[in-house]
Amino acid sequence: MSDAKSIITGIVGLLILASIIGYSGEELIPDVPKPDAGLCGVTKDSFDTVPGAGALIDIEVEVTWDDNTVWIGIISVEDYDSLEKLGGNSDGEIVSCDSNIDFIAGGPSSGSDSMFEWIPDGEDFHIMIGSLEDAEEEEEEEDDPWPFDEEVEPQSFVDDFNVTVSYDVSGGWGVIVILFAIEITLVYFVLLDRT
Repeated sequence: MSDAKSIITGIVGLLILASIIGYSGEELIPDVPKPDAGLCGVTKDSFDTVPGAGALIDIEVEVTWDDNTVWIGIISVEDYDSLEKLGGNSDGEIVSCDSNIDFIAGGPSSGSDSMFEWIPDGEDFHIMIGSLEDAEEEEEEEDDPWPFDEEVEPQSFVDDFNVTVSYDVSGGWGVIVILFAIEITLVYFVLLDRT
């Protein structure tokens, strides 16, 4: 029985060490669609698979991209629902960049650095992308009388770029405290058995 307690003590000690050190990873997302200058794009579907940082787990995310003419931001489902959709395709919706949005992370200010850091809270979110380039002003032309009006092109995406998502995951403070309490208890019983 003493040997079993020693083995369990060692396993819990390793779990504490793993919780403190954590795990790091990186994911490359190629060919992310880029909206035209003066417009923003937003994902149609919300993301709901990213757990929130807290007592059980700590997550830190860094998002970087290889195009310094765009910015990326994280927005809430409520902000997404309030946006006026201007078109788009299967990649996402085109929206006006003038909308009043409270970014969870990133946003227009992240464009100059082409990166932002984010600690997820476990809530569903959408990803929004905007261009830092100003839209070209079209010259005013006299409208052709019907039926010779030129067809208006739908708003869509014009290019793509690559995004890298780096993440660090470790045990939250609650997990570490519980494991540490278990470890102290096990060490106490192991020492008690030996005396």
